Amino acid sequence: MAEPHVVAALKDNRAELSGSIADLEKRIGQHRADLLHVDAVLRLFAPEIEPATIPPRAVRRPNSWFKPGELARLLFEVLRTAPAALSVREITVQVMERRGLDPQDARTTELLRKLVSNALNRQAADLVERIQDGVLVSWRVRE
Repeated sequence: MAEPHVVAALKDNRAELSGSIADLEKRIGQHRADLLHVDAVLRLFAPEIEPATIPPRAVRRPNSWFKPGELARLLFEVLRTAPAALSVREITVQVMERRGLDPQDARTTELLRKLVSNALNRQAADLVERIQDGVLVSWRVRE
């Protein structure tokens, strides 16, 4: 026989998930209506534009480790103080140490490595330099 506390927890979990789904469906409906209104006004101001041809913009979710722009500032700080070009892995370890995160935590290190790599690739080419030696890639502040 099922444990009553397990059943109660599962019922609570299901109620929460179904409530979230209902809320998201309601929000989707409102966003679709808003989109139709924006398309109609766009047609009034620029009839030659077909709204369906405008590509959607990707939604970037903020992460809980860094405020907007904080990771980029940390990257520049690490690269400016480095005596030589650093790999993404080396940069990640230094960022983790400066933020008080454990570099031995493999999951956190991998998640942060992806953030660091993406942030480096988004930087302007006149600010950071990507140095590729075969398969090895390192980064430094452009002089």
